[in-house]
Amino acid sequence: MKHWEIEHNSEHIRIEWNELATFNLQTAIGGQWVDYHCFTCYGIDTEQEALECAMELLNESIEDLI
Repeated sequence: MKHWEIEHNSEHIRIEWNELATFNLQTAIGGQWVDYHCFTCYGIDTEQEALECAMELLNESIEDLI
């Protein structure tokens, strides 16, 4: 598992990637990371591609709210 902790839209978020195609977006609740969204993204070969895929999803979800 790979993890990235980021600030996005004033929220502290952790992105968890299983190094294949599955991602979990997590938030901290009571000192533990809790999944709040799961998604898949196929064709990822590098950590950079994985992070870009997750950031794209986060940015699209914000655009949908506007």
